[in-house]
Amino acid sequence: MSLKILSAAVALMLFANLPAYAGYDDLKRNYASYRPPAYLSHRSSGSSKVPVTERDEKFKFEIAAVERLKRKWAGALDGDPSLEVFLQPGDRQLARLKTVASDRTATSELLGNPIALEDLETLTLLRNQTVLAAWNRFRATLEAFDQVAGLDEILRRYTAFTEDLTVGVGPMKGQDPVGMKFPFPGIFALKAQVVDQEVRVAKESVEMARREAVTAVRKSFWELFYTRQAQSITDKMIALLDQLESVAVTRYEAGKTSFQDVIKVRITRETTIENRISLGEKQRNIETKINELVNLPEKGPLGRPVVEEPLVSEMEPPALVMMALSHRQELRRLRHRIGKMERMIEMAERMILPSYSMNLSLYADRSVNQVGTQARKPPFMTSSAASVGAGLPKLPWYGAQDAYLRETRQKLLALKKELANSEAATHTHVRQAWFELDRAVREFGLYGKSVVKLSQAALSVSNRGYEAGNLSFADVIGSYTLWLDANLSLEKRRADAGITQAELDRILGKSMTKNKKPLPRVTKTKP
Repeated sequence: MSLKILSAAVALMLFANLPAYAGYDDLKRNYASYRPPAYLSHRSSGSSKVPVTERDEKFKFEIAAVERLKRKWAGALDGDPSLEVFLQPGDRQLARLKTVASDRTATSELLGNPIALEDLETLTLLRNQTVLAAWNRFRATLEAFDQVAGLDEILRRYTAFTEDLTVGVGPMKGQDPVGMKFPFPGIFALKAQVVDQEVRVAKESVEMARREAVTAVRKSFWELFYTRQAQSITDKMIALLDQLESVAVTRYEAGKTSFQDVIKVRITRETTIENRISLGEKQRNIETKINELVNLPEKGPLGRPVVEEPLVSEMEPPALVMMALSHRQELRRLRHRIGKMERMIEMAERMILPSYSMNLSLYADRSVNQVGTQARKPPFMTSSAASVGAGLPKLPWYGAQDAYLRETRQKLLALKKELANSEAATHTHVRQAWFELDRAVREFGLYGKSVVKLSQAALSVSNRGYEAGNLSFADVIGSYTLWLDANLSLEKRRADAGITQAELDRILGKSMTKNKKPLPRVTKTKP
Protein backbone atom coordinates (compact mmCIF):
# COMPACT_ATOMS: atom_id res chain seq x y z
CA MET A 1 0.00 0.00 0.00
CA SER A 2 2.79 2.35 0.78
CA LEU A 3 4.48 1.64 -2.61
CA LYS A 4 1.32 2.57 -4.50
CA ILE A 5 0.95 5.78 -2.54
CA LEU A 6 4.60 6.76 -3.34
CA SER A 7 4.18 6.11 -7.10
CA ALA A 8 1.05 8.22 -7.19
CA ALA A 9 2.79 11.09 -5.41
CA VAL A 10 5.74 11.09 -7.92
CA ALA A 11 3.37 11.05 -10.89
CA LEU A 12 1.42 13.95 -9.39
CA MET A 13 4.58 15.99 -9.00
CA LEU A 14 5.68 15.39 -12.64
CA PHE A 15 2.32 16.41 -14.06
CA ALA A 16 2.30 19.47 -11.84
CA ASN A 17 5.63 20.72 -13.35
CA LEU A 18 4.66 20.40 -17.02
CA PRO A 19 3.52 24.05 -17.36
CA ALA A 20 6.88 25.20 -16.00
CA TYR A 21 8.80 23.26 -18.69
CA ALA A 22 6.52 24.67 -21.34
CA GLY A 23 7.23 28.25 -20.12
CA TYR A 24 10.99 27.68 -20.28
CA ASP A 25 10.78 26.67 -23.94
CA ASP A 26 8.88 29.83 -24.70
CA LEU A 27 11.59 31.86 -22.93
CA LYS A 28 14.31 30.26 -25.07
CA ARG A 29 12.43 30.99 -28.25
CA ASN A 30 11.84 34.62 -27.24
CA TYR A 31 15.51 35.06 -26.36
CA ALA A 32 16.69 33.64 -29.68
CA SER A 33 14.32 35.83 -31.70
CA TYR A 34 14.98 39.01 -29.72
CA ARG A 35 15.85 42.17 -31.72
CA PRO A 36 16.80 45.42 -29.98
CA PRO A 37 14.91 48.66 -30.59
CA ALA A 38 16.18 50.98 -33.35
CA TYR A 39 17.50 53.58 -30.90
CA LEU A 40 19.90 50.99 -29.46
CA SER A 41 21.36 50.01 -32.84
CA HIS A 42 23.59 51.78 -35.38
CA ARG A 43 21.81 49.91 -38.17
CA SER A 44 18.54 48.15 -38.93
CA SER A 45 18.06 44.73 -37.34
CA GLY A 46 17.83 43.04 -40.74
CA SER A 47 21.30 44.19 -41.94
CA SER A 48 24.28 41.87 -41.71
CA LYS A 49 27.03 44.43 -42.47
CA VAL A 50 29.37 45.71 -39.81
CA PRO A 51 28.77 49.48 -39.40
CA VAL A 52 31.44 51.83 -40.72
CA THR A 53 32.69 54.15 -38.01
CA GLU A 54 33.59 57.82 -38.43
CA ARG A 55 37.20 56.86 -37.83
CA ASP A 56 37.15 54.49 -40.81
CA GLU A 57 35.67 57.15 -43.07
CA LYS A 58 38.33 59.68 -42.10
CA PHE A 59 41.04 57.10 -42.51
CA LYS A 60 39.84 56.30 -46.03
CA PHE A 61 39.74 60.02 -46.82
CA GLU A 62 43.35 60.48 -45.71
CA ILE A 63 44.44 57.40 -47.66
CA ALA A 64 42.90 58.91 -50.79
CA ALA A 65 44.69 62.22 -50.09
CA VAL A 66 48.02 60.40 -49.83
CA GLU A 67 47.37 58.62 -53.11
CA ARG A 68 46.65 61.95 -54.80
CA LEU A 69 49.91 63.38 -53.48
CA LYS A 70 51.85 60.38 -54.71
CA ARG A 71 50.31 60.61 -58.19
CA LYS A 72 51.10 64.30 -58.31
CA TRP A 73 54.79 63.79 -57.55
CA ALA A 74 55.00 60.74 -59.77
CA GLY A 75 54.04 63.11 -62.58
CA ALA A 76 57.39 64.85 -62.08
CA LEU A 77 59.07 61.75 -63.48
CA ASP A 78 57.11 62.22 -66.72
CA GLY A 79 57.87 65.93 -67.02
CA ASP A 80 54.64 67.36 -65.59
CA PRO A 81 54.52 70.96 -66.95
CA SER A 82 52.68 72.18 -63.85
CA LEU A 83 55.77 71.56 -61.71
CA GLU A 84 58.42 74.27 -61.70
CA VAL A 85 61.79 73.23 -63.14
CA PHE A 86 65.10 74.97 -63.83
CA LEU A 87 65.05 74.18 -67.55
CA GLN A 88 62.45 72.40 -69.66
CA PRO A 89 63.59 71.46 -73.19
CA GLY A 90 61.07 71.76 -76.00
CA ASP A 91 58.86 68.76 -76.71
CA ARG A 92 60.17 68.29 -80.25
CA GLN A 93 63.76 68.64 -79.20
CA LEU A 94 63.26 66.23 -76.30
CA ALA A 95 61.57 63.65 -78.51
CA ARG A 96 64.34 63.97 -81.11
CA LEU A 97 67.19 63.53 -78.63
CA LYS A 98 65.72 60.86 -76.34
CA THR A 99 66.54 58.10 -78.78
CA VAL A 100 70.01 59.51 -79.37
CA ALA A 101 70.68 59.85 -75.63
CA SER A 102 69.90 56.16 -75.05
CA ASP A 103 72.71 55.11 -77.43
CA ARG A 104 76.30 56.01 -76.55
CA THR A 105 77.51 55.62 -80.14
CA ALA A 106 74.76 57.86 -81.51
CA THR A 107 75.55 60.48 -78.86
CA SER A 108 79.24 60.43 -79.78
CA GLU A 109 78.42 60.85 -83.45
CA LEU A 110 76.13 63.77 -82.70
CA LEU A 111 78.77 65.54 -80.64
CA GLY A 112 81.31 64.99 -83.41
CA ASN A 113 79.27 67.26 -85.68
CA PRO A 114 78.67 71.00 -85.24
CA ILE A 115 76.41 71.20 -82.19
CA ALA A 116 74.11 73.85 -80.76
CA LEU A 117 74.01 74.73 -77.08
CA GLU A 118 70.35 73.68 -76.75
CA ASP A 119 71.12 70.15 -77.93
CA LEU A 120 74.06 69.89 -75.55
CA GLU A 121 71.88 71.01 -72.63
CA THR A 122 69.23 68.40 -73.43
CA LEU A 123 71.77 65.61 -73.75
CA THR A 124 73.22 66.61 -70.39
CA LEU A 125 69.80 66.43 -68.71
CA LEU A 126 69.18 63.00 -70.25
CA ARG A 127 72.60 61.41 -69.65
CA ASN A 128 74.35 63.14 -66.77
CA GLN A 129 74.94 60.61 -63.97
CA THR A 130 74.58 63.13 -61.15
CA VAL A 131 71.17 64.13 -62.48
CA LEU A 132 70.09 60.51 -62.88
CA ALA A 133 71.27 59.73 -59.33
CA ALA A 134 69.18 62.62 -58.00
CA TRP A 135 66.14 61.21 -59.82
CA ASN A 136 66.77 57.81 -58.20
CA ARG A 137 66.84 59.41 -54.76
CA PHE A 138 63.60 61.21 -55.63
CA ARG A 139 61.96 57.91 -56.61
CA ALA A 140 63.15 56.39 -53.33
CA THR A 141 61.55 59.26 -51.41
CA LEU A 142 58.24 58.66 -53.17
CA GLU A 143 58.09 55.19 -51.61
CA ALA A 144 57.66 56.86 -48.23
CA PHE A 145 54.03 57.62 -49.20
CA ASP A 146 53.27 53.89 -49.08
CA GLN A 147 55.04 53.62 -45.74
CA VAL A 148 52.88 56.35 -44.22
CA ALA A 149 49.81 54.13 -44.11
CA GLY A 150 51.70 50.87 -43.62
CA LEU A 151 51.98 50.77 -39.82
CA ASP A 152 48.59 52.35 -39.19
CA GLU A 153 46.87 49.91 -41.54
CA ILE A 154 48.56 46.99 -39.81
CA LEU A 155 47.35 48.29 -36.43
CA ARG A 156 43.82 48.69 -37.75
CA ARG A 157 43.77 45.12 -39.05
CA TYR A 158 45.29 43.81 -35.84
CA THR A 159 42.64 45.43 -33.67
CA ALA A 160 39.91 44.24 -36.02
CA PHE A 161 40.96 40.60 -35.62
CA THR A 162 42.03 40.56 -31.98
CA GLU A 163 39.50 42.72 -30.18
CA ASP A 164 37.18 40.69 -27.95
CA LEU A 165 33.56 40.67 -29.05
CA THR A 166 30.70 41.22 -26.64
CA VAL A 167 27.19 40.11 -27.48
CA GLY A 168 25.10 42.47 -25.42
CA VAL A 169 22.19 44.36 -26.86
CA GLY A 170 22.45 45.72 -30.37
CA PRO A 171 24.47 44.29 -33.26
CA MET A 172 27.50 42.10 -32.66
CA LYS A 173 30.02 44.92 -32.71
CA GLY A 174 33.62 44.74 -31.46
CA GLN A 175 35.35 47.17 -29.22
CA ASP A 176 36.33 50.57 -30.57
CA PRO A 177 39.03 51.64 -28.12
CA VAL A 178 39.42 55.32 -27.44
CA GLY A 179 43.17 54.83 -27.50
CA MET A 180 43.01 53.80 -31.17
CA LYS A 181 40.78 56.68 -32.19
CA PHE A 182 43.51 59.31 -31.79
CA PRO A 183 46.06 58.24 -34.43
CA PHE A 184 43.35 58.14 -37.07
CA PRO A 185 43.29 60.43 -38.92
CA GLY A 186 45.01 63.31 -37.10
CA ILE A 187 48.52 61.91 -36.77
CA PHE A 188 48.17 60.08 -40.07
CA ALA A 189 47.48 63.38 -41.87
CA LEU A 190 50.56 64.94 -40.27
CA LYS A 191 52.65 61.97 -41.35
CA ALA A 192 51.49 62.50 -44.93
CA GLN A 193 52.40 66.18 -44.73
CA VAL A 194 55.85 65.34 -43.38
CA VAL A 195 56.44 62.97 -46.29
CA ASP A 196 55.12 65.57 -48.73
CA GLN A 197 57.65 68.10 -47.45
CA GLU A 198 60.40 65.48 -47.66
CA VAL A 199 59.46 64.80 -51.29
CA ARG A 200 59.55 68.53 -51.99
CA VAL A 201 63.07 68.66 -50.55
CA ALA A 202 64.09 65.76 -52.79
CA LYS A 203 62.55 67.46 -55.84
CA GLU A 204 64.49 70.65 -55.15
CA SER A 205 67.64 68.53 -54.85
CA VAL A 206 66.87 67.11 -58.30
CA GLU A 207 66.51 70.62 -59.70
CA MET A 208 69.77 71.64 -58.06
CA ALA A 209 71.53 68.72 -59.76
CA ARG A 210 69.95 69.62 -63.10
CA ARG A 211 70.85 73.27 -62.61
CA GLU A 212 74.49 72.56 -61.78
CA ALA A 213 74.89 70.17 -64.72
CA VAL A 214 73.32 72.58 -67.21
CA THR A 215 75.35 75.51 -65.88
CA ALA A 216 78.57 73.50 -66.12
CA VAL A 217 77.89 72.44 -69.71
CA ARG A 218 76.93 76.00 -70.69
CA LYS A 219 80.18 77.38 -69.30
CA SER A 220 82.17 74.62 -70.98
CA PHE A 221 80.40 75.33 -74.26
CA TRP A 222 81.36 79.01 -74.20
CA GLU A 223 84.90 78.21 -73.10
CA LEU A 224 85.17 75.79 -76.02
CA PHE A 225 83.85 78.49 -78.34
CA TYR A 226 86.42 81.02 -77.09
CA THR A 227 89.27 78.51 -77.30
CA ARG A 228 88.47 77.72 -80.92
CA GLN A 229 88.16 81.42 -81.76
CA ALA A 230 91.43 82.16 -79.98
CA GLN A 231 93.19 79.46 -81.99
CA SER A 232 91.89 80.96 -85.23
CA ILE A 233 93.04 84.46 -84.24
CA THR A 234 96.42 83.14 -83.11
CA ASP A 235 96.88 81.39 -86.46
CA LYS A 236 96.27 84.73 -88.20
CA MET A 237 98.79 86.36 -85.86
CA ILE A 238 101.41 83.75 -86.76
CA ALA A 239 100.80 84.40 -90.46
CA LEU A 240 101.19 88.16 -89.89
CA LEU A 241 104.44 87.60 -88.01
CA ASP A 242 105.73 85.49 -90.89
CA GLN A 243 105.09 88.42 -93.23
CA LEU A 244 106.73 90.82 -90.80
CA GLU A 245 109.77 88.56 -90.56
CA SER A 246 110.10 88.58 -94.35
CA VAL A 247 110.01 92.38 -94.33
CA ALA A 248 112.59 92.51 -91.51
CA VAL A 249 114.93 90.11 -93.34
CA THR A 250 114.62 92.11 -96.57
CA ARG A 251 115.41 95.37 -94.81
CA TYR A 252 118.32 93.74 -92.95
CA GLU A 253 119.77 92.40 -96.19
CA ALA A 254 119.46 95.89 -97.66
CA GLY A 255 121.26 97.34 -94.67
CA LYS A 256 118.33 99.43 -93.56
CA THR A 257 117.88 97.77 -90.14
CA SER A 258 119.81 95.68 -87.65
CA PHE A 259 119.61 91.95 -87.13
CA GLN A 260 117.92 92.62 -83.79
CA ASP A 261 114.63 93.28 -85.61
CA VAL A 262 114.80 89.84 -87.16
CA ILE A 263 115.56 88.27 -83.78
CA LYS A 264 112.70 90.09 -82.05
CA VAL A 265 110.11 89.10 -84.61
CA ARG A 266 111.25 85.46 -84.48
CA ILE A 267 111.02 85.45 -80.67
CA THR A 268 107.52 86.89 -80.84
CA ARG A 269 106.49 84.29 -83.42
CA GLU A 270 107.88 81.35 -81.40
CA THR A 271 106.10 82.46 -78.23
CA THR A 272 102.89 82.87 -80.22
CA ILE A 273 103.25 79.36 -81.64
CA GLU A 274 103.72 78.03 -78.10
CA ASN A 275 100.55 79.82 -76.98
CA ARG A 276 98.76 78.22 -79.91
CA ILE A 277 99.82 74.75 -78.68
CA SER A 278 98.56 75.58 -75.17
CA LEU A 279 95.21 76.63 -76.61
CA GLY A 280 94.94 73.25 -78.37
CA GLU A 281 95.60 71.38 -75.13
CA LYS A 282 93.09 73.57 -73.31
CA GLN A 283 90.52 72.66 -75.94
CA ARG A 284 91.06 68.97 -75.20
CA ASN A 285 90.56 69.62 -71.49
CA ILE A 286 87.26 71.36 -72.17
CA GLU A 287 86.11 68.58 -74.48
CA THR A 288 86.95 66.03 -71.79
CA LYS A 289 84.81 67.99 -69.33
CA ILE A 290 81.88 68.03 -71.75
CA ASN A 291 82.24 64.29 -72.31
CA GLU A 292 82.11 63.80 -68.56
CA LEU A 293 78.93 65.86 -68.28
CA VAL A 294 77.17 63.83 -70.96
CA ASN A 295 78.59 60.53 -69.65
CA LEU A 296 80.81 59.68 -72.59
CA PRO A 297 84.32 58.23 -72.59
CA GLU A 298 87.16 60.44 -73.79
CA LYS A 299 87.02 60.56 -77.56
CA GLY A 300 88.25 62.65 -80.47
CA PRO A 301 87.63 66.40 -80.91
CA LEU A 302 84.07 67.58 -80.51
CA GLY A 303 82.24 69.39 -83.26
CA ARG A 304 82.39 73.13 -83.73
CA PRO A 305 80.05 75.08 -81.44
CA VAL A 306 77.20 76.59 -83.42
CA VAL A 307 76.86 80.13 -82.05
CA GLU A 308 74.81 83.10 -83.08
CA GLU A 309 75.17 85.62 -80.29
CA PRO A 310 74.63 84.93 -76.57
CA LEU A 311 71.33 86.13 -75.14
CA VAL A 312 71.75 88.35 -72.08
CA SER A 313 69.23 89.60 -69.54
CA GLU A 314 67.68 93.06 -69.77
CA MET A 315 66.30 92.98 -66.22
CA GLU A 316 67.66 95.17 -63.45
CA PRO A 317 68.94 93.83 -60.07
CA PRO A 318 65.76 94.55 -58.02
CA ALA A 319 63.60 92.45 -60.36
CA LEU A 320 66.28 89.75 -60.51
CA VAL A 321 66.42 89.60 -56.70
CA MET A 322 62.66 89.06 -56.48
CA MET A 323 62.95 86.26 -59.03
CA ALA A 324 65.80 84.63 -57.12
CA LEU A 325 63.92 84.77 -53.79
CA SER A 326 61.03 82.93 -55.45
CA HIS A 327 62.86 80.37 -57.61
CA ARG A 328 66.27 79.68 -56.08
CA GLN A 329 66.41 76.01 -55.09
CA GLU A 330 68.49 76.50 -51.93
CA LEU A 331 65.85 78.83 -50.50
CA ARG A 332 62.94 76.63 -51.53
CA ARG A 333 64.60 73.57 -50.04
CA LEU A 334 65.19 75.37 -46.73
CA ARG A 335 61.54 76.42 -46.64
CA HIS A 336 60.43 72.83 -47.19
CA ARG A 337 62.80 71.60 -44.48
CA ILE A 338 61.30 74.16 -42.11
CA GLY A 339 57.79 73.00 -43.06
CA LYS A 340 58.75 69.40 -42.45
CA MET A 341 60.24 70.16 -39.02
CA GLU A 342 57.21 72.22 -38.00
CA ARG A 343 54.90 69.31 -38.78
CA MET A 344 57.17 66.87 -36.97
CA ILE A 345 57.07 69.08 -33.90
CA GLU A 346 53.30 69.35 -34.12
CA MET A 347 53.00 65.57 -34.43
CA ALA A 348 55.32 65.03 -31.46
CA GLU A 349 53.42 67.56 -29.35
CA ARG A 350 50.12 65.85 -30.06
CA MET A 351 51.48 62.39 -29.32
CA ILE A 352 53.80 63.14 -26.41
CA LEU A 353 52.76 66.23 -24.49
CA PRO A 354 49.76 66.00 -22.13
CA SER A 355 46.56 67.48 -23.53
CA TYR A 356 44.43 70.20 -21.95
CA SER A 357 41.95 67.57 -20.75
CA MET A 358 42.68 64.70 -18.34
CA ASN A 359 40.37 62.53 -20.48
CA LEU A 360 38.36 61.39 -17.47
CA SER A 361 35.11 61.47 -19.44
CA LEU A 362 36.35 59.32 -22.33
CA TYR A 363 35.03 55.77 -22.43
CA ALA A 364 35.54 52.83 -24.74
CA ASP A 365 32.85 50.98 -26.67
CA ARG A 366 32.35 48.10 -24.23
CA SER A 367 29.53 45.69 -23.61
CA VAL A 368 26.58 46.57 -21.38
CA ASN A 369 27.90 44.58 -18.45
CA GLN A 370 30.18 47.52 -17.61
CA VAL A 371 27.33 49.19 -15.81
CA GLY A 372 24.93 48.00 -13.19
CA THR A 373 25.45 45.43 -10.43
CA GLN A 374 27.15 42.99 -12.83
CA ALA A 375 29.77 45.49 -14.05
CA ARG A 376 33.29 44.10 -14.15
CA LYS A 377 35.00 47.54 -14.30
CA PRO A 378 33.85 51.15 -14.51
CA PRO A 379 33.18 52.54 -17.99
CA PHE A 380 35.52 55.50 -17.38
CA MET A 381 38.06 56.65 -14.81
CA THR A 382 36.62 57.44 -11.40
CA SER A 383 39.81 58.86 -9.89
CA SER A 384 42.89 60.75 -10.98
CA ALA A 385 46.31 59.51 -9.86
CA ALA A 386 49.04 62.10 -9.51
CA SER A 387 51.76 59.51 -9.88
CA VAL A 388 52.43 55.91 -10.77
CA GLY A 389 54.29 53.78 -8.28
CA ALA A 390 56.27 55.27 -5.42
CA GLY A 391 56.36 58.94 -6.29
CA LEU A 392 56.91 58.39 -10.02
CA PRO A 393 55.28 60.84 -12.46
CA LYS A 394 52.10 59.81 -14.23
CA LEU A 395 53.91 60.15 -17.61
CA PRO A 396 57.38 58.75 -16.88
CA TRP A 397 58.86 59.60 -20.31
CA TYR A 398 57.39 63.08 -20.45
CA GLY A 399 60.59 64.82 -19.34
CA ALA A 400 62.90 63.02 -21.75
CA GLN A 401 60.58 63.48 -24.69
CA ASP A 402 60.01 67.11 -23.86
CA ALA A 403 63.79 67.60 -23.94
CA TYR A 404 63.79 66.13 -27.44
CA LEU A 405 61.09 68.59 -28.45
CA ARG A 406 63.07 71.52 -27.03
CA GLU A 407 66.07 70.35 -29.04
CA THR A 408 63.99 70.13 -32.21
CA ARG A 409 62.50 73.57 -31.63
CA GLN A 410 66.00 75.05 -31.38
CA LYS A 411 66.95 73.33 -34.62
CA LEU A 412 63.85 74.83 -36.21
CA LEU A 413 64.87 78.30 -35.05
CA ALA A 414 68.35 77.69 -36.46
CA LEU A 415 66.85 76.71 -39.83
CA LYS A 416 64.74 79.87 -39.91
CA LYS A 417 67.81 82.02 -39.20
CA GLU A 418 69.73 80.12 -41.87
CA LEU A 419 66.91 80.88 -44.32
CA ALA A 420 66.99 84.56 -43.42
CA ASN A 421 70.76 84.63 -43.92
CA SER A 422 70.47 82.84 -47.28
CA GLU A 423 67.83 85.31 -48.44
CA ALA A 424 70.11 88.20 -47.50
CA ALA A 425 73.07 86.54 -49.25
CA THR A 426 70.91 86.10 -52.37
CA HIS A 427 70.89 89.88 -52.83
CA THR A 428 74.70 89.86 -52.87
CA HIS A 429 74.96 86.89 -55.23
CA VAL A 430 72.48 88.37 -57.69
CA ARG A 431 74.15 91.77 -57.62
CA GLN A 432 77.61 90.26 -58.20
CA ALA A 433 76.40 88.05 -61.07
CA TRP A 434 74.57 90.96 -62.69
CA PHE A 435 77.70 93.14 -62.38
CA GLU A 436 79.87 90.53 -64.11
CA LEU A 437 77.32 90.18 -66.91
CA ASP A 438 76.92 93.93 -67.31
CA ARG A 439 80.68 94.44 -67.46
CA ALA A 440 81.11 91.70 -70.08
CA VAL A 441 78.37 93.27 -72.23
CA ARG A 442 79.81 96.80 -71.90
CA GLU A 443 83.36 95.69 -72.69
CA PHE A 444 82.15 93.62 -75.62
CA GLY A 445 80.50 96.72 -77.03
CA LEU A 446 83.64 98.77 -76.42
CA TYR A 447 85.96 96.32 -78.20
CA GLY A 448 83.49 95.63 -80.99
CA LYS A 449 82.73 99.27 -81.80
CA SER A 450 86.14 100.91 -81.48
CA VAL A 451 89.13 99.03 -80.01
CA VAL A 452 89.33 96.26 -82.65
CA LYS A 453 88.91 98.75 -85.50
CA LEU A 454 91.55 101.06 -84.06
CA SER A 455 93.99 98.19 -83.57
CA GLN A 456 93.43 97.15 -87.18
CA ALA A 457 94.11 100.68 -88.39
CA ALA A 458 97.25 100.89 -86.25
CA LEU A 459 98.50 97.58 -87.68
CA SER A 460 98.02 98.74 -91.28
CA VAL A 461 99.74 102.08 -90.67
CA SER A 462 102.69 100.49 -88.85
CA ASN A 463 103.27 97.98 -91.65
CA ARG A 464 103.44 100.72 -94.29
CA GLY A 465 105.56 102.92 -92.07
CA TYR A 466 108.04 100.13 -91.29
CA GLU A 467 108.37 99.16 -94.96
CA ALA A 468 109.11 102.83 -95.76
CA GLY A 469 111.59 103.09 -92.92
CA ASN A 470 109.60 105.77 -91.10
CA LEU A 471 108.71 103.68 -88.05
CA SER A 472 110.81 101.82 -85.51
CA PHE A 473 110.46 98.07 -85.07
CA ALA A 474 109.34 98.50 -81.43
CA ASP A 475 106.33 100.47 -82.61
CA VAL A 476 105.57 97.87 -85.26
CA ILE A 477 105.70 94.88 -82.93
CA GLY A 478 103.60 96.86 -80.41
CA SER A 479 100.87 97.37 -83.02
CA TYR A 480 100.88 93.62 -83.77
CA THR A 481 100.53 92.76 -80.08
CA LEU A 482 97.76 95.34 -79.72
CA TRP A 483 95.86 93.78 -82.64
CA LEU A 484 96.16 90.28 -81.14
CA ASP A 485 95.05 91.40 -77.67
CA ALA A 486 92.10 93.40 -79.01
CA ASN A 487 90.74 90.52 -81.11
CA LEU A 488 91.24 87.97 -78.32
CA SER A 489 89.56 90.32 -75.84
CA LEU A 490 86.58 90.76 -78.14
CA GLU A 491 85.97 87.01 -78.34
CA LYS A 492 86.69 86.62 -74.62
CA ARG A 493 84.03 89.20 -73.77
CA ARG A 494 81.59 87.44 -76.08
CA ALA A 495 82.19 84.14 -74.29
CA ASP A 496 82.13 85.90 -70.90
CA ALA A 497 78.65 87.20 -71.69
CA GLY A 498 77.44 83.61 -72.17
CA ILE A 499 79.31 82.37 -69.10
CA THR A 500 78.10 85.15 -66.79
CA GLN A 501 74.52 84.75 -68.05
CA ALA A 502 74.73 81.04 -67.20
CA GLU A 503 75.96 81.96 -63.71
CA LEU A 504 73.15 84.47 -63.29
CA ASP A 505 70.59 81.81 -64.26
CA ARG A 506 72.17 79.49 -61.69
CA ILE A 507 71.82 82.14 -58.97
CA LEU A 508 68.21 82.82 -59.97
CA GLY A 509 67.35 79.12 -59.93
CA LYS A 510 65.56 79.40 -63.28
CA SER A 511 66.84 79.53 -66.84
CA MET A 512 65.54 82.81 -68.22
CA THR A 513 63.75 82.57 -71.56
CA LYS A 514 62.19 86.03 -71.64
CA ASN A 515 63.53 89.56 -71.13
CA LYS A 516 66.71 88.75 -73.02
CA LYS A 517 68.46 90.40 -75.94
CA PRO A 518 71.31 89.19 -78.17
CA LEU A 519 74.70 90.90 -78.16
CA PRO A 520 75.18 93.31 -81.07
CA ARG A 521 76.86 91.80 -84.09
CA VAL A 522 80.41 92.89 -84.81
CA THR A 523 81.80 93.00 -88.34
CA LYS A 524 85.54 92.40 -88.33
CA THR A 525 87.84 93.40 -91.18
CA LYS A 526 90.71 91.27 -92.39
CA PRO A 527 94.17 92.31 -91.19
